[in-house]
Amino acid sequence: MRRPFLILFAAFAASSTAVTSALADQTDPRLDLLFEELRTGEATKSEENVARILEIWADASSDTVDILYERAETALAANNEDLAIALLDHVVGLAPNFAQGYALRGAVRLTHDDRAGAIEDFSVVLELEPRQFEVRTALANILLVAGEKRDAYDMFQKVLEWNPHDDQVRRRARALRRELDGQEI
Repeated sequence: MRRPFLILFAAFAASSTAVTSALADQTDPRLDLLFEELRTGEATKSEENVARILEIWADASSDTVDILYERAETALAANNEDLAIALLDHVVGLAPNFAQGYALRGAVRLTHDDRAGAIEDFSVVLELEPRQFEVRTALANILLVAGEKRDAYDMFQKVLEWNPHDDQVRRRARALRRELDGQEI
């Protein structure tokens, strides 16, 4: 279950290196408009908006950090997770406000069964970018594995708050809601 998440996470990140803005990452002002369109817009445009959001998040606005991040993605694609973690350690060291560096490192840590390290990285991401729906989905999955169904449901609801067109998350939240109905709060 962890491997498909990492592959999906890396695929989104890999497709997101083409932004050429002078200001990018989670502080990019274009994100507010994209999130507003994602939250209130048509489902047909949601994939495009999600792709644009992911592009912006993956741009550190630093050539050095961007190269290290891309090399970490390449290492992941070659199943060299140890190298990817080492590169991502440099990414977060050089750019401690670049949320996507922590997000990808957290995803890699999760595949290494370093749940505590993943949660630590994901917590930093949410401090820097509370709208990070991919990280919230990963945290919901961690909560589910730990048997914390109500907290997982709440986390899925936060995902849907920012990305309401995510059908998979919506289905999982509905299934959890049905399971939780009738249980004491």
